[in-house]
Amino acid sequence: MGGAGIYKKGADFERKLVSLFWENGWAAIRAAGSGTTKYPVPDVIAVKDSEIIIVECKTTGKEKLYLKDAVQGLKKFAYISGARAYLSVKFDREKPRFYDICELLVAEEYTIRKSTEYLSFESLIGKQTRLL
Repeated sequence: MGGAGIYKKGADFERKLVSLFWENGWAAIRAAGSGTTKYPVPDVIAVKDSEIIIVECKTTGKEKLYLKDAVQGLKKFAYISGARAYLSVKFDREKPRFYDICELLVAEEYTIRKSTEYLSFESLIGKQTRLL
């Protein structure tokens, strides 16, 4: 898949995530140009009852991703905004997985594998406890 195809796959994932937030009572936007600015801007910003969630989205056909730069960028944005920050990884033919960056920072673990414990979208927004 070429650069344009990879961009489309990622953008489609971000749009789907924005829709999921709206369908569950959150206001959400996809941050325009999030990957093209020198500032650590997340891909998706969602708000409900003054609670803010920021998400950096990644899609992959691989079994693992190294995401230290993404975690560090989200950490800075979360610190300034007071938002809860998550990485979301969409492995091919799988549902989106969410990873709390606070847990990754504490563990100093920046490699996400298919076997890494994760949160579902329902857990992320508080509709389900962690099961996985």
